[in-house]
Amino acid sequence: MKKVKKIMALMLAMVMVLSMAIPAMAQTVGTAAEGKGSITIENAAKGETYGLVKLFDATLTKDSTATTDASGIAYTGTIPDELKSIFEKDEAGNIHVKDGVTDQQVTDAVTAWAKKQTASPTAVSDGSALTFEGLDYGYYAVITSQGATVTIDSTKPTATVVDKNTKEPSATKEVDPAKGSIGDTVTYTATFNAPNYLQNEETDKSEQVVSYIIEDTLPAFLSDVAITSVKVIETPAQEAQGEEGEDGYVPATAEVSTDLSSSYTAFTNKKIEIPWVAETVPTEDHKYTSLYKNGSQIVITYTAKITSDAAIGAGNVNKVSLKPQVDRGNGKVPFSETDKWNDEATIYTHAAALQKKALSETGDNLAGAEFSFKGLIVTGKPGMYTVVSYDPSSTANGTVMKCDANGKLVIAGINADSDNPIKLTGTETKAPDGFNKLPGTFELTTIVMSTETTTTHGSQTTYYDADGKIVDVETEGGSSITRNDITAISDIPAASIQPVVNNKGSELPSTGGIGTTMFYVIGAVLVIGAGVILISRRRMNMQ
Repeated sequence: MKKVKKIMALMLAMVMVLSMAIPAMAQTVGTAAEGKGSITIENAAKGETYGLVKLFDATLTKDSTATTDASGIAYTGTIPDELKSIFEKDEAGNIHVKDGVTDQQVTDAVTAWAKKQTASPTAVSDGSALTFEGLDYGYYAVITSQGATVTIDSTKPTATVVDKNTKEPSATKEVDPAKGSIGDTVTYTATFNAPNYLQNEETDKSEQVVSYIIEDTLPAFLSDVAITSVKVIETPAQEAQGEEGEDGYVPATAEVSTDLSSSYTAFTNKKIEIPWVAETVPTEDHKYTSLYKNGSQIVITYTAKITSDAAIGAGNVNKVSLKPQVDRGNGKVPFSETDKWNDEATIYTHAAALQKKALSETGDNLAGAEFSFKGLIVTGKPGMYTVVSYDPSSTANGTVMKCDANGKLVIAGINADSDNPIKLTGTETKAPDGFNKLPGTFELTTIVMSTETTTTHGSQTTYYDADGKIVDVETEGGSSITRNDITAISDIPAASIQPVVNNKGSELPSTGGIGTTMFYVIGAVLVIGAGVILISRRRMNMQ
């Protein structure tokens, strides 16, 4: 009886019997017949191919003996060589699990063996419950992407197995570009791995996803948000690999996806909901037909403008969350009450600053100067302006800005790039009283307000706090990140402010002004006039 109990325990461990009844919404393969059994895959994944492999035959008897389990079932047949360390036969020829072999070892060994066999029958799931009927009694392996082993016992010849094809959802968010000026349009791309079933850790049961809610924080530093694309990708596109005609050549395949863009053009209350099952009444046990292949991806892209609410220097974080909805018998409810699957994307915008100074030994600050920069439209007050828009390709001068009483001018919300510094083309439209106005144009380099440096150690990782002090060191290897933050306009150090120098004095004729031209013109007129008079007198004398 010891072996009988062990077989029974093994069968119970490898089969999750959810219901004896086959759901009303179902996909059936084969024909039911007296004396035959069936296997139902309760949460078959849409688009997944399932197949059966029979390992042992089963004989059902009414009389339970030492060679059968408690339900009167005996397993017979040939034990494959690779499974002889798992199973053995008794004197009557019935098959048992060897003493000392764990349930997990049986599962792993049978699954590995079954995946090498040719399954029959097979079927591609349409997303509803999948039932194989007309089966001989036996010990079967159901071949799926992860594999599961089930049996048919004597009292319930219909067995139900849960395909634990559940995969963990995930969320990834990116923004392009990650740096910009106020008024710039950026594009966000959010990608979600979206399985059809999720494993409930509290009940240890798979739950079918009926819809996915996608929430986005959409902070105040974003405006004019517009969804440009919503797709469900069931099969990603694949490029051809290798050379045609050679072994290992894999032909290119096109993406298989559903475009839902026309149904979603904007976020409603900062979220959208995507149905994940067919719009039909569920079965009594609240099962639906999934709309998409298990493991599909949801990809959403949307655009937004950076507003003047954006923090200067500090990161502007925008978070997206994936929230599955399930049906537990009383309608749609969240699978999890926590914000479990999410990701963030960060936008940075920076500044430019200049200090008007006199060309002298003391380099005194000068008030009263005014400037404009090509393509730069701003708003604000003397000394402090915020970008409205910036067009680097424009040749037209933008808004005229005034320095403050100390000659400082700060422009907040302009793009910056540490690898390729951006330079604004400026013109001094008014010089301080008593000083020369700058001729032509000059360049003002934008300030990268926040930088991050990664140092690879190879044998340790060093952690720093916000003040740059070492708080922890790991010696296993890795890298450390050092931040150099100027996260507010008031934190801009003097060394980062670009000086713009003026010469003292008024504009002199030597600079090419109208004074020199006038002298040249008057001089030329006098010379010509003297010449005319001289020639006229000579002619009169000759007469």
